[in-house]
Amino acid sequence: MKKIIAGSLILMFACNPPKADVNEILKTDKAFSAMCMEKGMSVAFMNYAAEDVVKMRPQEYPIMNKKDLQKMFDDHKNDGDLKFKWEPVKGDISSSGDLGYTFGNWQIVIKGGPTSKDTTVYGNYISIWKKEADGSWKYVLDGGNVTPKPEDEK
Repeated sequence: MKKIIAGSLILMFACNPPKADVNEILKTDKAFSAMCMEKGMSVAFMNYAAEDVVKMRPQEYPIMNKKDLQKMFDDHKNDGDLKFKWEPVKGDISSSGDLGYTFGNWQIVIKGGPTSKDTTVYGNYISIWKKEADGSWKYVLDGGNVTPKPEDEK
């Protein structure tokens, strides 16, 4: 009887492995945002990017790998001119446990914007995450859009 129960449990988990906890990628996404505020956009985006990352950009072609993402940051050294933060509001992980997404709201404060005053821009984002062999999560696709100022901040 014990062999039947053990065999049934093994078969059940082999066919339906336990789903990874969505809090893993939500926590990773929040740490990513905190690093962006603390160490700058280029450091954070490079640290959390997968080698085969795709980074969407408004009115431009996407970046298609980590090497080109680094080149983009090297060409646009302005981390000190802005503060970029975001907060995930939703996320999920695939049943296989190796892919997931986060969706949320972002805010960029540009120091001394076009009017010599700080300018704040708001938006939404979506990030697709892949679990690496070492168990860490790296984003493989990131994009977003600009939105009006949130009602609760008007």
